[in-house]
Amino acid sequence: MKRFLAILLIMSMIFPLAACSKTEETVVKRARAVKVKEIQESENPVTLSYIGTVDSKDIVKYSFKTTGKLGKVFVEKGDKVKKGDKLAQLDMQDLNFQISAAKSSLDTAKLNIKKAEDSLNYYKDLFYKNEKLYKEGIISKAQYDQIKLQKDTAETTYNQAKSQFEAAKTDYEYKLSLLEDATIYANQDGSIVDTYYEEGELVPQGYPVVSVRSSSQIVNVGIAQRDLKKIKIGTKAVVDVEGEKANGLITNIAEAPDATTRTYNAEVTIKDKNFRLGSIAKVEFDIGKERGIWIPVSAIMSDGEDYVYIVQEDRAFKRIVELEEIYEDKIMVKGVNPGELLVVSGMKNLIDGSKVNIRE
Repeated sequence: MKRFLAILLIMSMIFPLAACSKTEETVVKRARAVKVKEIQESENPVTLSYIGTVDSKDIVKYSFKTTGKLGKVFVEKGDKVKKGDKLAQLDMQDLNFQISAAKSSLDTAKLNIKKAEDSLNYYKDLFYKNEKLYKEGIISKAQYDQIKLQKDTAETTYNQAKSQFEAAKTDYEYKLSLLEDATIYANQDGSIVDTYYEEGELVPQGYPVVSVRSSSQIVNVGIAQRDLKKIKIGTKAVVDVEGEKANGLITNIAEAPDATTRTYNAEVTIKDKNFRLGSIAKVEFDIGKERGIWIPVSAIMSDGEDYVYIVQEDRAFKRIVELEEIYEDKIMVKGVNPGELLVVSGMKNLIDGSKVNIRE
């Protein structure tokens, strides 16, 4: 009996040791493999991300400076045009008639002013001679007054002829300018939006004949009020349309917000690239650099609040963080410190306090 009790005592001591050994082995097996990165301060660009719409920088409507019959339209809707290309032209026959008539009037005015000038010079000379004779008592006062009246009349006639000449000259030069303005040329590269008159129709002065959309493009972006202090005219931007990127620059910011969205429209002028009008674009504004703790975005976990895992000794502990700026695949956070070990891989299998094995 004593021998049997002794065996039971020995066995009771062995089983707890075996159980303890098995528990430790289980704990070791449950250690999660993770990769870590030492947290450091660094400096990265800070950007603001928005969505915008590609549009033409402007639409120019071309018109004639005088009323006339439309002689020729050189373009059609959708055509591409270069600066200096002909767009439309008035009927030159009508203009040529007007110029011919104005030239005739000018020539007549030239003859009239020459005659009036010759007559004035004659009566001036006669007047000065008779004035001397009058003072010497050789001619009567009536004769003197008669000659003076002739001189004054010649002077009035000359002034009238001079005025008529100036008016005829102005009219002729104006008609010549109409001839120059009778042809409309594109003042920039672009595409034809529309034409508004048919050849042979009467076109009123100042009414649009052709409209051209410029080839320069902008992206319209609605900026939230909170971000207005961070951007300004001249702020650089990167425009991304379905993976195709172009550099841009803010060239205008609206003074008042949109009545519906309450955002302020910013025009981003695109450089060296043309996208399809109406395309949706991702726009990132470069608002400078900021120094702080930047960690991979992929290290951030969230279950209603944002957190990361920090390894201390051989365990991973949950740490709540405050998210700030983001740049590409990095995000600046508060709540962790330089020198701490951040879990950057394997964190999805962790819970607060999990035992971990650090992999290289």
